[in-house]
Amino acid sequence: MAKPRNVILIVADSLRYDAVYRDGGPGIPYLENNGTQFTNARSAACWTLPATTSMFTGMMPHEHGTTSQTRWFKDDVPSLAAKLKRANYKPIMVTANSVTTDIFNVSKDFDEVHKTWQFTPTKHKWLLQAVLALNRPRVRKMILKPKDQFFDKASEDLRQGIIWAQKTSHDSFFKAKQLIEENNAKGQGAFVFINLMETHYPYHIADTFTMMNKSLLGKIHEWQVLFHFLSQSFLKKDNSFIKQPDLDLLRKKQQLAWKLIRDDINNFCREMHEDKDNLIVFCSDHGDNFGDQGWQYHFSNVTDGGNKVPLFWLDHENNKPETKTYNVSSRFMHHEILNSCGLDNEGGTLLRESENNLPVMQSYWYNNEEQTMQKYKYNQLAFIEGDKRFVQRAGNWMYAPVAGNGSEPTFEFVDKNFNPLEELNLRAERKKYLEKSLKDFSAFSDKIMSKGK
Repeated sequence: MAKPRNVILIVADSLRYDAVYRDGGPGIPYLENNGTQFTNARSAACWTLPATTSMFTGMMPHEHGTTSQTRWFKDDVPSLAAKLKRANYKPIMVTANSVTTDIFNVSKDFDEVHKTWQFTPTKHKWLLQAVLALNRPRVRKMILKPKDQFFDKASEDLRQGIIWAQKTSHDSFFKAKQLIEENNAKGQGAFVFINLMETHYPYHIADTFTMMNKSLLGKIHEWQVLFHFLSQSFLKKDNSFIKQPDLDLLRKKQQLAWKLIRDDINNFCREMHEDKDNLIVFCSDHGDNFGDQGWQYHFSNVTDGGNKVPLFWLDHENNKPETKTYNVSSRFMHHEILNSCGLDNEGGTLLRESENNLPVMQSYWYNNEEQTMQKYKYNQLAFIEGDKRFVQRAGNWMYAPVAGNGSEPTFEFVDKNFNPLEELNLRAERKKYLEKSLKDFSAFSDKIMSKGK
């Protein structure tokens, strides 16, 4: 099998699966007609840092150790960028999300990191600086303590916030194309990671930041909703800061944000794939929650809203359209990309169903400004088996059917003597895989559980 000339991984940040497939299909015809789409893919984690690290390593969060509590991609954990570099692919990052950069060491193995907010002309600078400072606790603390060692990183966050005011996907794709062409002219392949932020909070519905509400009072209310949503105020107090109709409004905004960028994605993929030898993967890193099982935004959950993701594979040799309906973890794109590039790799796969490629999801409790209520201080491991979801929370098993197109079924506690690993008719290899995953997760969870308390 010939190797791809370039490997391109495109991530639409925080994009839910049902935002893409809401109207019966994703609406990206080139990917649908020339690639493999996965209808039951789930991320290993529920927010950008652990989810992206899982895609970069093929590991679960307890294995790579990058979680809500630890927040650092360790230098001794090899990434996809480092492995592809050894195969003569230059690793290049074009990102609109600072979480994927050096703030948490996620970009450690990339030769070049191009930050969208540094090469895109900006609008509404003063507004977004103020909004980001008011909404993001980490930035707010840094601004109030300018002598803090992370002050420079706070300023970087503020510059990134400027880009949140406008659509930048076209600029990111133009930059990526330019870098690929320059690199290929030197006779070298490239691994290019592209992160898009239009589908991330605050969900762009136009070329510049726009509210859904038209009246002044409506805009003020929407601004309050956005504040409490990003701040995850529900974790701090037993108070319904955001009503379900407002959460439905934000969900609609993400759907519109997807429609805003999908032509850019479709056109870029066609240009970089048609009659070329490039391998392209398009996906989301995770989803957002809009009231699903009581959760808002991301962090700390194992819902289908937070974990089920769109995933497309455009092969460099085969343009045959195909749909894979089996359950799979998106982190195994790491394994499949390495295999396509001639690098031996053991473990789960995307393109064929196996015993150990079933989705296993994890979440770690989020320390929200030292004010997270005790009832939210737990870590979780969940897995999908057929049309059933099982989650272990604080030592207890819970169950819910897989979410359909309607509202998401809520996890319910099962009998204390019920252990799905024993009760389900699991094949021996799959049972062994789940038992080891749970054992290792529990040991890691116990180790970090006290952090931040």
